[in-house]
Amino acid sequence: MTRILIPFTDPLDAERAIRRLLDESPALPTSVQLLAVVEPLTPGKVSIYLSPARAEALACAAAARWLDGLEALLKGAGIQCDSEIAVGPPSKLIAQAMTRTDIDRVLLPTRSPWWWSRRMAARRENVLTRASHHPVTVVP
Repeated sequence: MTRILIPFTDPLDAERAIRRLLDESPALPTSVQLLAVVEPLTPGKVSIYLSPARAEALACAAAARWLDGLEALLKGAGIQCDSEIAVGPPSKLIAQAMTRTDIDRVLLPTRSPWWWSRRMAARRENVLTRASHHPVTVVP
């Protein structure tokens, strides 16, 4: 069974990656690991006061809602899935997840800012894919 990791910080990006996976029509049975990465808004980043614990709880609740819809999409296609919520800096957590040994492939949804050139976007993809020990498919 092929295990595919989809780490994401935005549910629309994850849905795009899942739809890409469904379009591939896998020949082998597939299992997907969804990793929702959230970074809670804390008092230094917002104008209202939130305790760090409350900010983390709100971020995790939002990620759980994201995962519900994404899991339903995968289960509707007959693909087994597991999901996990990680709290912290996205770049660090995603880089760590890409080195895990219990996965066979990574589908990495990314969006480049509109002002980036194609060359700059390609350079970013190279950096992201070098972090993994597995085949990485970047889903723009």
